[in-house]
Amino acid sequence: MPGEMDEQHPVWRTALLDREHDGSWSWKITDQTLLKIVNFLSEMERLTWREIRQQQTGGRRRGPKHKTIPRNHLCKEAQDRLVELQLDDFDELFRFRTGNMERLWGVLSSDSPRIFYPIWWDPDHKVCPSKDQ
Repeated sequence: MPGEMDEQHPVWRTALLDREHDGSWSWKITDQTLLKIVNFLSEMERLTWREIRQQQTGGRRRGPKHKTIPRNHLCKEAQDRLVELQLDDFDELFRFRTGNMERLWGVLSSDSPRIFYPIWWDPDHKVCPSKDQ
């Protein structure tokens, strides 16, 4: 996916939002959280995919802030939910780190990889918890 889309700006599509899930994460959020997510996406639109992928975390575990994660690295609940949603044909998901624990999970379109489809809002880092949590 990197390469052809590196110099393009991301585009958002909401058709795959998993609004029904109410497990370890959900879209049952406050207006303030929704505004935070919208502001974050607005900031990301100003960047190219290369710039997004080059952002790094700070602290002791320095690494990519936003990245693809193999589907089989997700928790069982997330993997099972992808099957229910008929999204298990995606081998990897893309996740944006929006805060210390907060993550926005989704997939990149196979037709146009610059298009990001958010699926889950994960405020407590439950979809793919760190190994040291």
